[in-house]
Amino acid sequence: MKLTEFEAAMAAHWERPLAWGIMHEDADGRIVVDRAEAGDQRDLLAMVVLSIAAGDCCGTYVGRIDAAQLEMAIGMLAPAEACAEHEQPNLRAWRYLLEEIGEDGTAVAAFTRAIDVADPEDPHLAALLGEIHRGRQENPDGTTTLWRPVGPAELELLRATDMSAWPPRLPDQPIFYPVLNKDYARQIAAEWNIAASGAGYVTRFRLPTRFARRYPTCQAGGVDKLELWVPAGDLDELNRHLVGQIEVVEAL
Repeated sequence: MKLTEFEAAMAAHWERPLAWGIMHEDADGRIVVDRAEAGDQRDLLAMVVLSIAAGDCCGTYVGRIDAAQLEMAIGMLAPAEACAEHEQPNLRAWRYLLEEIGEDGTAVAAFTRAIDVADPEDPHLAALLGEIHRGRQENPDGTTTLWRPVGPAELELLRATDMSAWPPRLPDQPIFYPVLNKDYARQIAAEWNIAASGAGYVTRFRLPTRFARRYPTCQAGGVDKLELWVPAGDLDELNRHLVGQIEVVEAL
């Protein structure tokens, strides 16, 4: 059954979550997030399978699942391994987790319809969102600091706005990519902008944290290569939420 057919059949009993994950408590009672997904990086098939195994398929839900339920989820998702072109990281995580909790243990499945929730009361939902928003500089004043590498042409467009707005994306640029740390921005400026145009610049800007949390952290390679993937259609709204000016913090 296709996902669209499943959603139509479930009707009032299904609402596609924006983020989901599975976790367990270690021997010291600390919550360990074994797998979390959000946004365009979601494996929708695995998400549906886990929600069925957990016994709840609608909106925001946090609940315990036992070893038998987890084993059922693994059995339902396992046929997907027949498609060798696609990796199955959820299957790997679930199998590892099943060994970790043993036949008498439990895990926690969490699904949420919103990822910009501020300070959720449920500790497992908080752990899920913490993983979804990992790697950020969230400041005490309620803002989040982001960086973006630019070349000379984009810098001139920024200066034309008095450093107050990001220029519109081109038709072949559907995503706006700010990054979560200065070192990664510097690396991109050095490797891409200088190669393409002879110069690269690292810029810094701030957004309200609640707004920035609309977008999950996306990993583009190594563990420190973290970005936000903002659809081009959201860029005007992002510009309206800028806190202060866009700054050039380094020229290469």
